[in-house]
Amino acid sequence: MPMLMLKCKTCGIIFSGVYADNMNEFRNESEKNPNSTYKCPKGHLNDYVIEDYVDLS
Repeated sequence: MPMLMLKCKTCGIIFSGVYADNMNEFRNESEKNPNSTYKCPKGHLNDYVIEDYVDLS
């Protein structure tokens, strides 16, 4: 199960976003709801789209 990482658009820190069992399913869900909001460990709240996720597994 890949861990998709995100890079904070404010401070640049890389942090864990979501676990994805099935990347195709994750992409399909992301197309239905393109914007996801996450808070980095430093508290910066940013919106992310599917292209922002990085698979480091």
